[in-house]
Amino acid sequence: MPPHRPLRLLQVVHTQGYGGLERQVLSLSRGLRDAGHGVTLALQQGSWLQRQAEAERLDWTPLRFRGLIDPVSHLRLRRLVRERGIDVVHGHSRRSAFYSALAGGWGRCRSVATIHSLQTWKGFRRNQRMIAVSEAVREFLVHKGLPATRIERIYNGVDTLPDTRESERRAARERLGIAQERLAIGMVGRMVPHKGHDLLVRALSLLGAVGEPMDLVMLGDATGDWPDELADLISRLGLDARVRLPGYRDDVAALLRGMDVFVQPSRSEALSLSLLEAMAAGLPVIAARTGGMPEVIEDGVNGLLFTSDDAHGLAWQLKKLLDPALRERLGQQARRTQRERFSARGMVDDTVALYRRVLELPA
Repeated sequence: MPPHRPLRLLQVVHTQGYGGLERQVLSLSRGLRDAGHGVTLALQQGSWLQRQAEAERLDWTPLRFRGLIDPVSHLRLRRLVRERGIDVVHGHSRRSAFYSALAGGWGRCRSVATIHSLQTWKGFRRNQRMIAVSEAVREFLVHKGLPATRIERIYNGVDTLPDTRESERRAARERLGIAQERLAIGMVGRMVPHKGHDLLVRALSLLGAVGEPMDLVMLGDATGDWPDELADLISRLGLDARVRLPGYRDDVAALLRGMDVFVQPSRSEALSLSLLEAMAAGLPVIAARTGGMPEVIEDGVNGLLFTSDDAHGLAWQLKKLLDPALRERLGQQARRTQRERFSARGMVDDTVALYRRVLELPA
């Protein structure tokens, strides 16, 4: 194959929801297209990702993904591979990885799968190469018995944002209902227990005596019982006036501009896309010392870390960021780290390089 020939790529994603996986696939697909490659997404009709693909004018095709063994979906993928001359099929998550492996085998092309979490490892081995989004994920997969020689670490990446103008900051805070003089602490993540919303609420409660006017905003899909449990905790701690739960928002990047501090308190996290987005916005960040986050944050240099599941430790780090000078220094360093190590362009370039190496493997 000519070394710089544009590739024909098929991204396979069965999920309906909205989260880091879906946003990372959207960013990757957009970057691949903009770099001149042919990209098609195989998606569930009516999914968040399908709506975004249409808005971004990305080529997509519906697939129903009824379990692992859905003959109609498998045959459709096989036909897509053949008709479009696909070079590499790339599956995201367990079920999608199973589909990508079979499509690659049938279509005489190559298959790749990305593992986006620290909870799953089955169903990926059939693919010729596996991508771990952090070194923590790679080590987890090797520990589970997957072959280390077929796993490559490619970090998630996000677009670097321009400097926040004061008018943008004020507009974001007005949309969130936060007074301009208050310190705004932000978090972005699906409303599920392992994201650690409760730790952040408890830490805010522990800081009640410091006298600093602080508000907490937690953005994310509100599904299941967890949002109700969280709202009950907020009420019991007397924080109703200081905590906001706006739910899902499609303007997160703009809203980040109205925040002063960003916290990622997850109990388990492969590599938080929201953390990277906050760093790109120049926010000082606090993250739990878990999963891939210590690979991003060096404590005291470009952010602060706390021991996972420790609300008191989180409160202590939040207290440090009452210092405006420290917030400014850590925010600048966070932005530099994101730009140099976790850019969307870097993620796309590393992924294309992997695709080309896979295509050189013996048939």
